[in-house]
Amino acid sequence: MTARRSIAVVGGGWAGLAAAVEAARRGAHVVLYEMAPQLGGRARAIEVEGLVLDNGQHICIGAYVETLRLLRNVGVQESTAFLRTPLRLVDAEGLGLRLGRGPPVLAFVRAVAAHPAWPWSAKLGLMRTAAAWMLRRFRCDADLTVADLTRPLSAAVRDELIDPLCVAALNPLKIRIKPPLR
Repeated sequence: MTARRSIAVVGGGWAGLAAAVEAARRGAHVVLYEMAPQLGGRARAIEVEGLVLDNGQHICIGAYVETLRLLRNVGVQESTAFLRTPLRLVDAEGLGLRLGRGPPVLAFVRAVAAHPAWPWSAKLGLMRTAAAWMLRRFRCDADLTVADLTRPLSAAVRDELIDPLCVAALNPLKIRIKPPLR
C-alpha cells in the first residue's frame, strides 16, 4: 500500500486554491495555509460595518478557460456565481463606452459609434482593428505584447478602453468564498 503524499500549499489566493484543488484531485493530502481570515487573495471581498468592499476591480472573460474549469471542478456554477452584464467603461461623469444588449458585434459597433469623446477616426480605427482580431479568431503570436497588438489604435482608445481592460483582466475574479478550510 502506497502512502498518500502530503502537500502544503502556502497562500489561499486563486493560484494557491488552484494548486490545492489539483493536488487533491491527484490524490494528495493537502494542507492549505493562509494568513488572512478569508480565502481568495486579491479576489476576495470583505465586509466592514455591513458594507461589502471589493478588493479591486475584477473581470472574468470567457478566455479564462482554466479559471472557469476550476470553478466547475469545485462545483461552482458560472450562471449563479457571476452577474454577467454588458461592458460599461465610463468616467466619473458617466461618459464612455456602454455596450447594450443584443448580438455582441452589433452592440460593440453601436457603443463605439456612440462614444461621446472619440473622434470618428479613432472609432473607425478601433472597429477596423477589432474586426481584424475577430477574423483571426482573437489569436495572435504568443510573443506579441498588448502594445504591439494595439499600436494601430488612437491614444485615447488605448487609454480609455485597452488599459482599463488589461488592468481588470490581470486582477483575478471575485467570488465569495466561505471561511478557510480546515
